[in-house]
Amino acid sequence: TPVILYITAMILACGVLKHFFFRFITKNELSLSFDKQVKPFHIERTEQIKEIESTYSEGRKINLEKPVVENCVKHDYMNNYEMRAAEIEREKAERQADIKRVIHEYTTFVMTEFLSKEDLEILHENIEYFAHGQSDLYKPIRSKVDNSLRSIDLMHFVWNIGERLGISLIDRATFIHTIFPHELKDASIKYLAKNLRTCGVCKIALDIPKTGDYHFKCMKEAQE
Repeated sequence: TPVILYITAMILACGVLKHFFFRFITKNELSLSFDKQVKPFHIERTEQIKEIESTYSEGRKINLEKPVVENCVKHDYMNNYEMRAAEIEREKAERQADIKRVIHEYTTFVMTEFLSKEDLEILHENIEYFAHGQSDLYKPIRSKVDNSLRSIDLMHFVWNIGERLGISLIDRATFIHTIFPHELKDASIKYLAKNLRTCGVCKIALDIPKTGDYHFKCMKEAQE
């Protein structure tokens, strides 16, 4: 039995020594395997979190810088867009001015035979009002008594110029009915709007323009 008691005492002593030895290692943060200091878990964890936050911040900084570049490019593009839009509007205005010029030349060409100089000047003024939608400014005129215009001639004339100006049929009918009330006294505006392209014997022919073109055939033929 003394032997058993001795063995038991040794086991207990080893357990106590092991406990104190473990506490000594933990307290002094030593590594027996590599003979260097080991960082506690909570410190190592904190440093890992800081490293992740640093990486995230750098990545976020890069992402924030990218939209700035895109905004600059977009801004430059929009400047170019505005310049192009202004150029397109200028081209439209120039085309519209040229269309009116051609119409005025055509009017003088076909109407001189039937109108006095004064009435022809008024007709040119009326065409300007017609082009700008100012129907309240129309002034009536009358063709020559010895060489008067028939309704079919007037319908063809207003269809020809209205087609090149892109004006509706009812507005064309209103224009010609107001300008030539004597010649068209027996026709209503509604009737005229439906029959502007009527075919028949006439002095002023119907002149249908090709797509994109606004010149008149009779003017081209006269120049050849």
